[in-house]
Amino acid sequence: MDVSEQTDAVGNCSGAVKRCWESNPGLRVSRCRCETRGAAEARSAGLRSEDAPAARSPFPRAQGSRRWLLATPPSFPAGSGGLCRRPRAVPALRGGGAGAGGAAGRERRMLLLPLLLLPLLLLPPLLALAGGRRAAVLRLGLRGSPLGEVSPAFLSLTLDASLARVPRYAALLSNPKLRALAMALSPGFLRFGGSDTDFLIFDPKKDSSSEEKILWGLQVQQEVCGSRTAFAASQLLLTQWPSQEKLIVADQERKKHKNTTITRNMVDILYSFAKCSGFHLIFGLNALLRRGDLQWDGSNARLLLDYCASQRYNISWELGNEPNSFRKKAGIYIDGFQLGQDFIHLRQLLSNYTFYRHAKLYGPDVGQPRNRTQGLLRSFLKSGGKVIDSVTWHHYYLNGRTATKEDFLSPKVLDTFATAVDKVLEIVGGTVPDKKVWLGETSSAYGGGAPKLSNTYVAGFMWLDKLGLSARQGIDVVMRQVFFGSGSYHLVNANFEPLPDYWLSLLYKKLVGTKVLQVSLTGADERKLRVYLHCTNALHPKYREGDVTLFVLNLYNVTQHLQLPNYLSSKYVDQYLLLPHGKEDILSRSIKLNGHVLRMVDDKTLPELAEKPLDPGSVLSLPAFSYGFYVIKNAKAIVCI
Repeated sequence: MDVSEQTDAVGNCSGAVKRCWESNPGLRVSRCRCETRGAAEARSAGLRSEDAPAARSPFPRAQGSRRWLLATPPSFPAGSGGLCRRPRAVPALRGGGAGAGGAAGRERRMLLLPLLLLPLLLLPPLLALAGGRRAAVLRLGLRGSPLGEVSPAFLSLTLDASLARVPRYAALLSNPKLRALAMALSPGFLRFGGSDTDFLIFDPKKDSSSEEKILWGLQVQQEVCGSRTAFAASQLLLTQWPSQEKLIVADQERKKHKNTTITRNMVDILYSFAKCSGFHLIFGLNALLRRGDLQWDGSNARLLLDYCASQRYNISWELGNEPNSFRKKAGIYIDGFQLGQDFIHLRQLLSNYTFYRHAKLYGPDVGQPRNRTQGLLRSFLKSGGKVIDSVTWHHYYLNGRTATKEDFLSPKVLDTFATAVDKVLEIVGGTVPDKKVWLGETSSAYGGGAPKLSNTYVAGFMWLDKLGLSARQGIDVVMRQVFFGSGSYHLVNANFEPLPDYWLSLLYKKLVGTKVLQVSLTGADERKLRVYLHCTNALHPKYREGDVTLFVLNLYNVTQHLQLPNYLSSKYVDQYLLLPHGKEDILSRSIKLNGHVLRMVDDKTLPELAEKPLDPGSVLSLPAFSYGFYVIKNAKAIVCI
């Protein structure tokens, strides 16, 4: 409350409280009591009074003296007035006897009392640190309602359809290391899509490659999700894959696309990879198959649905990828109204199958919400929005061929995402307000990513900030392009080695829950020291209901410090600080957690993600250009219980 409100409140209180407040105007008055700032913050944050830290004297007892320099008990009886309790009588200072001199000494000591209390009254605003710098102070919203709640599958993955260009490379999905890495990120959705989606033709009669046949034969023998080591041919494919990657990227840069036939075994392998890794498969159908009148031709989709239904494959569906780019990649223009009618056609087709009558349908997977794309999305939602289950769109910050390290560290670049989200949410809110919005494909830079950037530590700033902003602004699911595949924005490279964004994703999945909370700070630029807060993941075995997870990005070129509010100063905090490993610094492809390099123990075992416990009252310190997670234990956040 401001000064005038304080004065009004004091006017209704006892004379003792009035005198107390008049001599110490920095205190707060509540229910005719003067409170410490910590008690007031605890009450406003929804914590019980006993959870607030007790007022402690910063002054030690004088050695050899028979009295305290300042009598400050750890707690006060009800109605005592907090810090404004009448001070206990103490003997006169040496040299000040009875009479006028003693009275004057007592008067001087009483006048000094407010000055002695001043350090307590100033906490927690800004904690002074060595070198004259100050810690920024966090403000956490731990009571009331959350800002929002996202899907348990919020962080999901994609496999690019370019993986099917040479179907035998699908056998790489049998690698036990790749499956172990995928399983650690479950549960989630696994989207099979991308630009090549609209050039895939399903042929149920075509013979599969020898690799596909052998792989599927082995999986059938092991009841699909068996643990037998992948067959030897996959090692040969692994050595050949880097060359295939380069061909795919080169074709993408030239906007060169050609039809590719996929077989039954290809579909089998995709589905088994998703299911055995704990993911739900979303399959993108070819939207460029058109009749003379430009209406969608669903006959090939019907062949695929026939096969998948016969195998009882639990799959959700999409139709097309970035329809705003159809003219560029195929010379065909489909407007939003027609696209909406095509989705209605697909929904009717699905309803013909008992197994897919209630299958989920997502779309339209438009690109960045620029002017023409905004119009296409709006027109689509008016025409066919009622038949989809969630609205999907794509976002990339940069062109991978021109992106720089400075772009990855730029608050201005990071802020462009929030603007794009606002545009999409406005369109959805004005057409189909009951539909959830998904980021159906996203990464740092389009065109396969930015070489030597998108696969390094520095890419984590874009990825973690996008996760934080998406949840805060109301995006329900975020699908990371790509888990494994061509380009440099993958989470797992061509040698099946996890990259920094993989480990960042893994920590996010383990520590961050679905409820999104309010958080802000004072004492630093919030565009350069970016903070996000969630309830802690309730499935984590080390934490319990009421704990909260803070994650922070430091875009300053110096170490930054954060201070928890006073009412949390008695709580233990677990730190998960991620830093680059190696001489490449932030351009490293290796990462450390609390000083320990993260790498697989063996092909099937991930390392322990060990926390670093911080003592109560510790300042949270992030080195220049770094990010990390902090779990505040026993926070007793009402909003999380």
